[in-house]
Amino acid sequence: MSKPDKRDFEERYAACFVDFAVKTTVGLLIGSMMGSFFLRSYRRWPMFIGGGLGFGMAYTNCEHSLNDFLLSMDPKACVIKKQP
Repeated sequence: MSKPDKRDFEERYAACFVDFAVKTTVGLLIGSMMGSFFLRSYRRWPMFIGGGLGFGMAYTNCEHSLNDFLLSMDPKACVIKKQP
C-alpha cells in the first residue's frame, strides 16, 4: 500500500494550481502536435480537446486530493455552535 499523504490543505491547494498549469499546457501541446501530424494542416480543435482533457484530469486529481484531506478530518472539530 502507498503511505498516506501528510501535506496540509494549503500545500495541496497550491499543488492543484501547478497541476492545472502543467496538464493543460501539455494537453495543448500534444493536441497541436497531433493535429499538425495527422491532419496535415493547422487546426485548432485538437488543441482544445487536448487542453480540455488536461484540465479535466487536473480537476479530478485536485478534487480527489482535497476531498481526501477534508474527509479525513475529525467531524466533531467542524461543528458550529448555535448562539442562544
